[in-house]
Amino acid sequence: MQKLSSCRAAILSAALAVLLGTSDAQAGGWPLEPGTGEVIVSFTRLSADERFESDGTKRWTSHYTKLEVSPYAEYGLTNWLTLIGEAAWSRQETNFFGTEYADEDFTRLKAGGRISLGDWQETRFSFQPIATVHLASTSDDPSATKSGDVDLELGLVLARSDTVWNMQMFSVQEIAWNYRDRGRPAEARADVTLGVKPWAGTMLLLKSLNTTTLGSTEVGDSYTANKLAVSCVQALPEEFAPGVSLEVGMEQTIAGQNTVDGTTWRLGLWYRF
Repeated sequence: MQKLSSCRAAILSAALAVLLGTSDAQAGGWPLEPGTGEVIVSFTRLSADERFESDGTKRWTSHYTKLEVSPYAEYGLTNWLTLIGEAAWSRQETNFFGTEYADEDFTRLKAGGRISLGDWQETRFSFQPIATVHLASTSDDPSATKSGDVDLELGLVLARSDTVWNMQMFSVQEIAWNYRDRGRPAEARADVTLGVKPWAGTMLLLKSLNTTTLGSTEVGDSYTANKLAVSCVQALPEEFAPGVSLEVGMEQTIAGQNTVDGTTWRLGLWYRF
């Protein structure tokens, strides 16, 4: 069962990659102009009452919810360097047979940058190192990350843009290796994003998000998560809110091992300056 689910997820991701490779808008894969920036404040709600076992099958578990607020920012420092930062606060609740457990805390800080390496075959290549300091543990983390743990992710970003059927389109593909300290296993990440601007002021996003461990956790488990996400970003009228857009979307786990089967609803506020 697990092999079948993983196979389906791999086929879906590959299909997206082929589609995105033929489309070509600008988004997170390109450097920002020096002195310009973008801030995205996301409000998300994750809900789960099942989890994927090691063989890929699902089983019932305690009802778990996580509300998260995460401001994310990019700033163009030079023509080839865009600075990246993120913070997050979350509130978690677990209902175990009628007994509720809840906690809230600031959970992480991220800092890094995207270094433009140049263009080849109409594709922009960038190197993206990101460091994360964890400030608290979260129940949806299969590697049991604790306060004080540090991650260092090294990623390669490929971005293309073009006009298809009179619509602006872009694709961003990210492949990354994530070092995790204190005995936690390293991770590999492969994400693909397709963006379409059907008309001025509107952007539709489709994402394939895939993470897998490159080792075993303290209890001897490995884990994977394959997710799909869709969202719509709508610019607000310039005369009322210049540079401001509103995002509405959702994210769904479609396959995995030793990870929660969750649905996440997203509301985002974007500001470009």
